[in-house]
Amino acid sequence: MFNRLKYLLIGSLRKQLIVGMTLSIVSVMALFVWNMTSQQQTTEMENNSQQVSALAESVAISSSVWVASRDYSGLQEIVEGISHYPNLRYIIVLSLKGQVLAHNDPSKIGLYLTDLPQQQKLVLHTTINLIEVIRPVTLAGKQIGWVRVGIDRSHFKNELAQIRQQGLVFTLIGIVFSILIAILTGRYLTRRLSAIQQVADGVNAGNSAARVVLTGDDEAARLARQFNNMLDSLAEREEQLRTFYEFDIVGLTITSPDKGWLKINQCLCDMLEYSEQELRRMTWAELTHPDDLAADVEQFNKMLAHEISGYNLEKRFISKSGKVIPTLLVVRCVRNDSGDVEYVTAMVQDISERKQAEKAIETLAYFDPLTQLPNRRLLMDRLQSAFLSSARNHLYGAVLFIDMDKFKTLNDTLGHNYGDLMLIQVAQRILTCVREADTVARLGGDEFLVLLEDIDASAQTASQKAALIAEKIRAALTDPYQLKDAEYMSSPSIGISLYCGNDESADELLKHADMAMYQVKESGRNAVRFFDPSMQLAVESLAALESDLRQAVINQQMHLYYQIQVDSKHRPIGAEALVRWIHPTRGTVSPAQFIPIAEQSAVIINIGDWVLETACRQLAAWSINDFAQHLTLAVNVSAHQFSQPDFVTKVDVLLRTYAIDASRLKLELTESVVLVDVTDVINKMYALKALRIRLSMDDFGTGYSSLSYLKQLPLDQLKIDQSFIRNMTTDPNDAVMVQTIIDLAKNFRLNVIAEGVETEEQLNLLLHQGCLTYQGYLFGRPLPIEQFEVLLQQSRCSYS
Repeated sequence: MFNRLKYLLIGSLRKQLIVGMTLSIVSVMALFVWNMTSQQQTTEMENNSQQVSALAESVAISSSVWVASRDYSGLQEIVEGISHYPNLRYIIVLSLKGQVLAHNDPSKIGLYLTDLPQQQKLVLHTTINLIEVIRPVTLAGKQIGWVRVGIDRSHFKNELAQIRQQGLVFTLIGIVFSILIAILTGRYLTRRLSAIQQVADGVNAGNSAARVVLTGDDEAARLARQFNNMLDSLAEREEQLRTFYEFDIVGLTITSPDKGWLKINQCLCDMLEYSEQELRRMTWAELTHPDDLAADVEQFNKMLAHEISGYNLEKRFISKSGKVIPTLLVVRCVRNDSGDVEYVTAMVQDISERKQAEKAIETLAYFDPLTQLPNRRLLMDRLQSAFLSSARNHLYGAVLFIDMDKFKTLNDTLGHNYGDLMLIQVAQRILTCVREADTVARLGGDEFLVLLEDIDASAQTASQKAALIAEKIRAALTDPYQLKDAEYMSSPSIGISLYCGNDESADELLKHADMAMYQVKESGRNAVRFFDPSMQLAVESLAALESDLRQAVINQQMHLYYQIQVDSKHRPIGAEALVRWIHPTRGTVSPAQFIPIAEQSAVIINIGDWVLETACRQLAAWSINDFAQHLTLAVNVSAHQFSQPDFVTKVDVLLRTYAIDASRLKLELTESVVLVDVTDVINKMYALKALRIRLSMDDFGTGYSSLSYLKQLPLDQLKIDQSFIRNMTTDPNDAVMVQTIIDLAKNFRLNVIAEGVETEEQLNLLLHQGCLTYQGYLFGRPLPIEQFEVLLQQSRCSYS
């Protein structure tokens, strides 16, 4: 009976409130009827206000975490759990801007309320029918939203009328029971609500393990259980988040919109070799590889500009020790209510092992594992690119097919380990003989292939250069091989095939080079052969010519011819010494044929030294001859000869040996000599001037030397190239060029001489332009010394 009565009177929070307040009012009305009615109304208002305030405070505390995390489903669960509160008209959770985040009427979620307080404080509104509390939602001292709770008071008016009618009857009884029940009810309600409040305060202070302990099945107990469930869910999510950030397989970080680090897990700290405190003082842009920064910043700015919500990117970080770390970056952003990026989350995965695996796969696919040279697959790709480049630039290229002679014998006698060592050395030697842009590949076994790209526009020149490179490789591969404790001798057979454009396939080109290589094998090995028979003949002829040329000076096959130089009155003033090669079987070999060959080898130095000594000897002979002792003798000096460290010393020795007047010796240098090493050339030229030797710039106007160099050179003369003289009477451009050179010489206080003068028209035009010295067929061809001296006698008679 007692339990039933207890349930009827205080079985729920609503009954506790109604019964307690009604009895209290009845007791007061017994003494002060109408006066106590007003007091009871006031008391009821205060109690309702306290309860509504406590409810609003509880909701504000319990919802603060959900508002901060934007978890609207969690907020709605809290509101729906409280929506059965007695006389609750509405309970609303709002953002700072007034947007409804949660409502006991779900249809109103998302609407905006504009009648919110202007200041961060609790506001209480009271009307006849309603008690309303507006309370701020705060987290960590910062307001993040509002809670608005309204309690319906309309039922109180009816109760007040009834109390007035029955007040006098129950005055005495009401006094006793109202005091007793009010005390019991107030104590019971305060104790249960206080338990919830204490736990909420503890959680807010950081005690996440605190929970409400209330027994029973009333609203307070149910609210406590729901509050505990909410705390358990929040703790579980926090634990998940903590565990996720402690995950040591990938780096995790939260960064600011200005690229600063906000939170970094230990895995990322270990990866970058910085502590979390050090990283917080830096930005991720400072640790990004310079070559990858632009792409990352571009995507990041797109995300800030609302163009994308996130991005994935491969980029490289630079660790504290300078190590380059390839990573896979997964970036996402979290935006605030206005849509701006509030913070950025990123997952950073170290993909160094994957990159190494990819590189290893590429190496296996495209490179020979023994020699690390490109294999056939990569070679074919490069051949296709070479064909396109050749077609675009109209330049010849070549492939050299190399096979080591008797390699099988090495494998059979010493074993394959020794064979592998030799192949590695072969690869290294070939690489030292070619340009960096050329490709050296191993096709398999002892077969190698060299791809020479963009050699020359002339097929003949390209074949000559390819032959020289092949010969260089052949010579390098014939040197002894030191294989562990054994020395082994071998030689290569090399086949060459030229290509131009993409007229033939790569397979055809390789087949031709292979055929040429087997021709070498059949003819005795250790040689170079072209696939094209005509080119092979030309190369053999070139090789024979070079061999004969090396013996030409020794066998006294070289001769000096002299071409007269005259002034404007046709008086001889000097001559140019021109070398001629008279071979016993070949006859007279053109300088245009043997000079380029000599310049590609050291033979040009021997020839140049012989010419210079012969010219000095001739000057000594002229010095005792009345008709020739005034003549100047010009000698051409090649770039190779002039670049020799002892060149000036050699000239000085010759001057002393033949006791000649150094001012009668004129050295003609081409512009290519100057371009080799300007500082060295200038020093040598001043050293020669100190010996009183004259210096002339030969073929002026055909090279690329700068006028700034010209003014530094101690020259005596400029020699106008015959290519300008040849057409100057018919081509205005050549005439202007000749005039420019003459004016330039005058401005630099230099003499000027024109070579290749063959007609009276050319002579007259040169004279008109101010050129007063000449050389050419109009005055005499290059002649042996005997015929030249006869020409001098005739010239002397004609002007004397």
